[in-house]
Amino acid sequence: MEDLDLLRRIEQHNEEAFEMLVDRYSKLLWVVSLSILGKNNDPQDIEEIVSEAFLRVWRSPAKYQPKRGSLKNYLILITRSLSINKLQRNPKDYLLNDNFTLDDLAAAEEKNEFINEIFYLINSLNDPMREICLQRYIFENTPAMISSDLKIPQKTVNNYLYRGKKILQQAFAEQDMDFLFSLNKGEDRNGKKI
Repeated sequence: MEDLDLLRRIEQHNEEAFEMLVDRYSKLLWVVSLSILGKNNDPQDIEEIVSEAFLRVWRSPAKYQPKRGSLKNYLILITRSLSINKLQRNPKDYLLNDNFTLDDLAAAEEKNEFINEIFYLINSLNDPMREICLQRYIFENTPAMISSDLKIPQKTVNNYLYRGKKILQQAFAEQDMDFLFSLNKGEDRNGKKI
């Protein structure tokens, strides 16, 4: 069953559809939260975050707007946001255990804002460029991984990434010259290769 069909059923408070959605994405959301909170996290915190992400969809399914991206990406953004909020509320729990510094927390906040900015720009692209750019620039998958996942040749993936990068560069040109420069070098704002 497609995600949008599940969502329509969830709007009618169909618990079976909700359980299918949870089964489909709970592992992915767990990994997203774990990547933000770090390896020395409390597993109960991650469980609460993932549960809250799903509950938000259950309580307010109409908040999801298909024009802005897939339901999977929407759930990932909610989970990412909840995880970063958890870090901000309880920095000692994570900063001491995982060798983070306060600078790292500020960088995580800045990265989250950047991801939100670029996420909405990428979602204005047409498929398959939208999905390819999301996987590369938001989820940081390699072109080979994207090729395998979408079952299209890697050369096609590289062509879409090249054209997508040009479109994103144009969109950011007036607003953010640092991003334009780093994207030209194939790096994100933190200098990490993308």
